[in-house]
Amino acid sequence: MPETIRDGKGRGYLAGVNADNQLITRATTNAQRLISAVDGNYYEATTSQITLTDAVETGIIYLKNEVTDGKIIVIDRVFYDIWTSTGGTGGDGTLKYYINPVITGGTDVVPTNTNFRVSDGAEGTFKKSLTTMTGTPWWTAYITDQSSVAVEEGRIVIPAGYSFGISVQAPTGNTSMIVAVNVAFYYLDTSLIQ
Repeated sequence: MPETIRDGKGRGYLAGVNADNQLITRATTNAQRLISAVDGNYYEATTSQITLTDAVETGIIYLKNEVTDGKIIVIDRVFYDIWTSTGGTGGDGTLKYYINPVITGGTDVVPTNTNFRVSDGAEGTFKKSLTTMTGTPWWTAYITDQSSVAVEEGRIVIPAGYSFGISVQAPTGNTSMIVAVNVAFYYLDTSLIQ
């Protein structure tokens, strides 16, 4: 007696087989960011507008993963906006990424869950406008005033106990330059992808 594969939902569908005796299947894929947003695990931490009043490198935003269930934070995107510098020569500056920076001071940030139906807050330490941020930068970007940039990341992983920071240095001679940074991230249980 031949074996039959049915759909399992009582709709009468049977699995197909092609001429090479291969099972015919169809799959649907979704980006992890979409699944995380629907599940209420996608957040955006934003600094709003910060005014830099000199040309000293300033810690703009800091995220530390403090989850206790082993989930990682995946940084999906970084958005930054730079307004015109007053007094700055050339209007250009520097943006840096830090892994595990040491920080002091700062103002707490409450990341927004992008699924507005979910009220769960993000776990960890999230700060902006840091007094100091020190460590070794691992990526440096040239920034231009009057720019708005979205950086598709998706592969920056912050395990529990690790942190990530972004600093901005305004151009030489700056007396006033507005900066805003937004970090979009989601939590991921790595056991689901192994």
